[in-house]
Amino acid sequence: MQIPFTSMDQLMPFPTAKELIAKQHAPMESVPPGTTVLSALKMMAEKNIRFLAIVDNGKLAGVLSERDCARRVILGKLDAAGTAVREIMSTNVHTVTPETKIPECIMLMYAKDVGYLPVLHGNEFIGVLSIREVMGALIERHERLLRRLGEERLTLMYPDPSSY
Repeated sequence: MQIPFTSMDQLMPFPTAKELIAKQHAPMESVPPGTTVLSALKMMAEKNIRFLAIVDNGKLAGVLSERDCARRVILGKLDAAGTAVREIMSTNVHTVTPETKIPECIMLMYAKDVGYLPVLHGNEFIGVLSIREVMGALIERHERLLRRLGEERLTLMYPDPSSY
């Protein structure tokens, strides 16, 4: 006897933060808190990224985005070559665990108005999810779900004649 599904998540589970991190092609970039803002910006430009984790002894100390640099260094008239990232990094960081499912990530990103979520296993920094990756995973899941439901619909409409 087949047990009926009570939710779409049973039919096709949402991926977790850990699964999305495993799919990433490039390793997550990070710098120590003493790195200069200029060095951090150069790294972001070279790697074509907009966000850096600030990691101190394997633990997340803060995060740095291009927006942080623009607002705090340029508008604050600080010297990027002489300012350490610890002086301008965001330290009130919203994080998720590797087991966090995509809908929870999306809700947190929306509620806290952030575009990146560091993933922590205990206190250990293991990676970062971007809004682009999270939304891409959601779209991919929805496309698979729609295909599967379409196949189920066809099976119901046109059952195999040998099953009569």
